[in-house]
Amino acid sequence: MDGSGTSRPSYSHELAIASLAARAAGQIALGMQGGISSSASIKADGSPVTPGDLAADQVIRHHLEMHFPEDAILSEELTDNAERLSHRRVWIIDPIDGTKDYVAGGDGWAVQLALAVDGRVVLGILDLPRCGVHLAGVVGIGATLVDENGSQNLIAGSAPLTTMIGSSSTRNAASLVQIRAALPEFGFTSCTSVGVKVHRMLRGEADLYVHGRTIHEWDVAAPAAVLLAAGGMATALDGSELAYNTPGGRCPGLVFSTRADHPELIQRLRAAGLSANA
Repeated sequence: MDGSGTSRPSYSHELAIASLAARAAGQIALGMQGGISSSASIKADGSPVTPGDLAADQVIRHHLEMHFPEDAILSEELTDNAERLSHRRVWIIDPIDGTKDYVAGGDGWAVQLALAVDGRVVLGILDLPRCGVHLAGVVGIGATLVDENGSQNLIAGSAPLTTMIGSSSTRNAASLVQIRAALPEFGFTSCTSVGVKVHRMLRGEADLYVHGRTIHEWDVAAPAAVLLAAGGMATALDGSELAYNTPGGRCPGLVFSTRADHPELIQRLRAAGLSANA
């Protein structure tokens, strides 16, 4: 039940189809990973794309279009269409988040799939094929992790680790310096994919992720949903709720944490003058 006394939707059917789609896409991408570097190309925005990204995207969209034909889709590998803004329900897809790691033959990439309803993310899937890990969550209901040992409930840790996870890319360098200066007591570790970051947070390796620049919704939606479902926090830099299915398809920076002092950290970041930039 939510605060109004009405039942919260379980989204069980949507979760089952999304999990099936993400797993299938992940296995196809995994099977294509070897030797993929020779067929990678660079998109107009400077990011890499491979046949694995496109194949995974096609698999996911096939499942969604078959089972939820009335829903809109926002995908990194699909030309955006403003018509999606008229839909209450929008699936947000990043078929391979962490393509640079994928091209390099690493395991730091994830298939990410989320559903947003009325601008709020309600469920998310993170499939990490090279790690053999599958995370799924429905906001307000719970999150699970499935690996070779079976299934377990995910609950965001309450013990402060004082470890920040981020990205060490040159595009994030300036804002990262500002973030670390505002929170100097935090140690630092890095990886590329936002989904992998959230997996590592829920595995107890870090308890904070701050992104000081605008970021695409497809990078954020599924990781945010899983983190929220596990009881963590996922907000904009100013502490407000993140919005999805926006005209630009981007979020104005973010703060993810598994910490009880999330609001205080927001205040410290704001006091340091951190605000999202391009």
